[in-house]
Amino acid sequence: MEPVEVPIEDVLDLHTFVPKEIPSLLKEYLNACRKAEIYSVRIIHGKGKGLLRDRVYGLLKRLPIVASFSQAPPRAGGWGATIVELRKKVDFESSAWVHVLDEGARTMGVRLKRSQIAQFAIHAKELVAWNRFANLTAITDPVEIAVKQFLDTLSLLSFLAPRSRLLDIGSGGGFPGIPLKVMRPDLDIMLIDASRKKVSFQKYIIRTLALRNIEARHIRAEELKEELSPRFKRGSRGQQHVSKTSLRDGLKGGGRVGGKDELRPYHVIVSKAVSKLERFLDQGIPLLRRPGIMIAMKGRSVEAELESAGPRVEAEGLAVGVKEYQLPHLEIERHLVIVTNSPDTLVGLPSVPLE
Repeated sequence: MEPVEVPIEDVLDLHTFVPKEIPSLLKEYLNACRKAEIYSVRIIHGKGKGLLRDRVYGLLKRLPIVASFSQAPPRAGGWGATIVELRKKVDFESSAWVHVLDEGARTMGVRLKRSQIAQFAIHAKELVAWNRFANLTAITDPVEIAVKQFLDTLSLLSFLAPRSRLLDIGSGGGFPGIPLKVMRPDLDIMLIDASRKKVSFQKYIIRTLALRNIEARHIRAEELKEELSPRFKRGSRGQQHVSKTSLRDGLKGGGRVGGKDELRPYHVIVSKAVSKLERFLDQGIPLLRRPGIMIAMKGRSVEAELESAGPRVEAEGLAVGVKEYQLPHLEIERHLVIVTNSPDTLVGLPSVPLE
């Protein structure tokens, strides 16, 4: 179905929508109103037997951006309408922000500790503060930061084996790498970005949160590959291999991840910033262990990118799977594109046929 554009006003008449669309519509609409600085919204649900009204009330009770709601006065529809008052401010220390993260994580099958939410809050506050001069993100609303940055990161957790070495390409404001480290201290993480200001911010957050075994570097993926290439040997069929001695030395614990004197190929390579899947493959394949996976975090549509990247995937003998999910609260459709050199990784995921 083609999306329908709904004007953002202080009145929403639910009679013009299919009942099954109302839960996601109401969430999106009220979030859009708050973003447009419309804090009082009249929801028209009609009288009838009160079933739609009760459903609306149940939805409103679970929305953290709703400060209060009540029956509309007679001149505004009486009990056939509801007046919703939205919170004008949701800051990173408010109970509302905590609720967005806590409830949203639960819907994704994850339980957040209070200490983890507190670390997310520090990251988020500094993100907004630094954004004034470092241009870290276009997302500045606290609710959207909670959902689109932190909760979105949780979608990756089920793909990360214990003590994996993870590379985050184009980490920007530290996403998804830093929240992943907060959630999984056992991971050994490298953040890279081509912007010196963004890397400075990442290093600052790493120090502020006292995170260990995570490093941020001002380097491109192509340059990182060149740093490691002298340690590789070119094998048959153009595959890259490494001698047993180098592999043993390079996989020792401790030391700098991806440093010039150490070989540290990655079990997992992720990116939330790379615009094209094909480019992500170009950057990541030379740095990926076997077995290993690459995960591109994508929006609503991935078909065109999958088709374009098909020849490269087939030539490398890789397998591709797609995980579709919705971000809680905002009901935004998202996709993870998982590319792996070990097909067993994709068990339970829809595979993508290559023609």
